[in-house]
Amino acid sequence: MMKSTFPKNNEEVHALLKASLAFRKNFKLPTNAMRLVNGIGDQLPGLIIDRYDQHFVIYALEEFWLAHKALLKEFLTQHFEVKFLVIKNRSASSSPVMGKESMDVLVSGPSQTIVEENGLKFHVDLGDHLNQGLFLDMRKNRKLVASLSSGKEVLNCFAYTCSFGAHCRLAGALRVVNVDISSKFLKSGEENYKLNHLKTGRSEFMREHAIRYIERAAKRNNLFDVIILDPPSFSRFEGKVFSVKKEMPNMMAKAIAALKPEGVLFVATNLSSINRAQLESWAWAAAKANNALITEIDKLGQDVDFRGSGLVKESFLSALLLKIKRHSVSKK
Repeated sequence: MMKSTFPKNNEEVHALLKASLAFRKNFKLPTNAMRLVNGIGDQLPGLIIDRYDQHFVIYALEEFWLAHKALLKEFLTQHFEVKFLVIKNRSASSSPVMGKESMDVLVSGPSQTIVEENGLKFHVDLGDHLNQGLFLDMRKNRKLVASLSSGKEVLNCFAYTCSFGAHCRLAGALRVVNVDISSKFLKSGEENYKLNHLKTGRSEFMREHAIRYIERAAKRNNLFDVIILDPPSFSRFEGKVFSVKKEMPNMMAKAIAALKPEGVLFVATNLSSINRAQLESWAWAAAKANNALITEIDKLGQDVDFRGSGLVKESFLSALLLKIKRHSVSKK
């Protein structure tokens, strides 16, 4: 049984931290970036620690941990060569300004680094408040989707820094289109491509609203073998609020319309109020609306280092890999 209460003293904190590292010690993950502590999953509620090679970030989801930052720093520097360490306050006591959380650098140095994953390299900046450059919980899903992309045409929606696109390119995708509304993220994606000496197509990086792009692709019969939908839970664009819970059902239907007669749709969300059963229900409705059949469903989530995944909203991922056969391609 996992405890949801805070440790009673420093000795118990230290023991639980050691146990967290021991749990992950023999993982054979294809990366030098991983989650070292995952809150209640490691009996350390409200504490998250991520490693990006020799750069580390601590997330204090509870104010309790702010009083223990010296202990956390000491523990990490004893067990790792730490070039940069920051603690980010995400507790109820924090007062974010324009979405920025408070940060306290505990080990000074350049906040930027390069991490490795599945044979690729990615730029990361732990000095960025919210957008560090790589979401660790998608690691195994990126590899899985890429394994299906050799010789295929791939549409990566809500591309962020294009890590899915980079994986698909490495796996031999014939064409990849990365779509995001943020020119900053797409620029980071281009830098990741350059870092890995990846081939770049003419329309590899498209600054556009993903839903609009999908609609236009289907209308023009610009169809894809693989479509990736990994949207943010909430965002703003042109004065409008995007809500994944509101938009996902319709978005999945539009995505299936942009698939080739036999294709793959990967869909994921970190919003804890959307579980896999809900996603699957929406998927069947979307398929029906397109005269399509779902021939295979893989139910996916976070990787093994996200111990206790799903126990709290801060560590949650519902994802499906859907193989879809369309009986006819309707003219839009």
